[in-house]
Amino acid sequence: MSNPDLILRSNDNSSLAVTLRARNSKQNVFDYVNEGESVGCSLANTRQIINPISSIAAGGGQKIKFELSNFGFLTDLYLQTTFTRGGTNVADGSTESALVDHAGIHCIERARVVYNGNTIAELTSDQILCSLYTRATNEETAILDAMTGGNIIGANGGEGAVTGRKAMSTSGKQQLSCPLKFWFSESLGRAWDLYSLSSRAYVEIDFRTSTELKQIEENGTLAYDSVRLVSYLSNLSNAELQAYQSRNYSPNSVSSQISFTTTQFDEVIASPVVITGTGAGNKVKLQSISGLVRKLYLFATLDSNKTSATARSLDTTIDIASFKLMANNQTIYENENCAVGIDVQHSTNTSNGYNTDHFVELFHNRLPVGANKLVDVASTKDLGGTGGGAFNPSHVKVINFGFNPQTTADGDSFLSFSQLSVPEVEVKFATGVTGSHTLHCIAELVTLNTYNTSQSGQVNYKLITE
Repeated sequence: MSNPDLILRSNDNSSLAVTLRARNSKQNVFDYVNEGESVGCSLANTRQIINPISSIAAGGGQKIKFELSNFGFLTDLYLQTTFTRGGTNVADGSTESALVDHAGIHCIERARVVYNGNTIAELTSDQILCSLYTRATNEETAILDAMTGGNIIGANGGEGAVTGRKAMSTSGKQQLSCPLKFWFSESLGRAWDLYSLSSRAYVEIDFRTSTELKQIEENGTLAYDSVRLVSYLSNLSNAELQAYQSRNYSPNSVSSQISFTTTQFDEVIASPVVITGTGAGNKVKLQSISGLVRKLYLFATLDSNKTSATARSLDTTIDIASFKLMANNQTIYENENCAVGIDVQHSTNTSNGYNTDHFVELFHNRLPVGANKLVDVASTKDLGGTGGGAFNPSHVKVINFGFNPQTTADGDSFLSFSQLSVPEVEVKFATGVTGSHTLHCIAELVTLNTYNTSQSGQVNYKLITE
């Protein structure tokens, strides 16, 4: 169920939405277009290692700053975090050690692109996790797991016998990597022109403490060792660069580029309402989400998993059985049966049975969620998890307002949350779910980069948000 009238009315009242449409006022996404071959220009793609301005402490819990290049078109970024060797995980279990699943992602609390002291884009670890894994195929999920430290915790043992994340901790330093998919990673047309900036831009990472990243640790040696960025740049020839700048930065002109940022709101649900219960579910007001939302991610985690001293997990998902997005005393979008698999097997009591509404949404939105055809969906209640089995992409519910769900930096369609009165989400959980949970609500927001060129040719960058 959705409410197109409320969505259209909210967007018509948004000044940023009107500005975005004015950029392309003579056509819309349904117009017929002539698409030709893509012809390249004279450029060279390069890979650059960026070391931090200051070193990370062993215990982490600090902001680390990286200075970006002042030339080239920035097209992609990866954070590489190296950890020191942990305990040896011997057969008797006396020196066990292992990082949490996906520690390469969870070492980040927030990642920001900063220019002239202003944050122009931000990611959270939960957004990175949801965005990467819901869009990933089964094969891509395997690569992401290997990159980010998504693996089974493994077994203790002697040389050659220890396995999983315990083996990664035991065998010396371990380097984990995390894709930082800001707007400039979207496509060539989104690449960030570092040539044009009047001062240097920076990437800032807020790192979690090393203690938060230890699933199990008995000798206190697991810690941060070093961090760095891997950046990918495209460099134009002098003639090509001059032609590009004359086209895009002519005096007294304004060029613009669609971009995106994210915002996240979390709320603890002390007493989950289950799907078989009558009446309303758990309601959460989305107080901090404002702007043009293209995509909204919803997922839940069990709070006790995050504080365990012997089996800590930061991303063990608990499935959501139904959700409803509401505002202005109306329902905007609803999925009444979005759980994966059978609600309760062989149930002699009330059960919500087996439903496929969530699979329809995933297929329609072209979100493969790393699905594995070898999984028994009905009984395991998932489509195949990630390496460690904790984070399950199919448990993430995606409300998509964009026309192309595979993109992030597009102005094709959205919902202006700024024009809504008290937006809130109502959720219910599968039968049998109890205990304190946290509902994570993550929004991907459309923004606009503008490049104002003065009479003298000076280019001034400005970010426009709602």
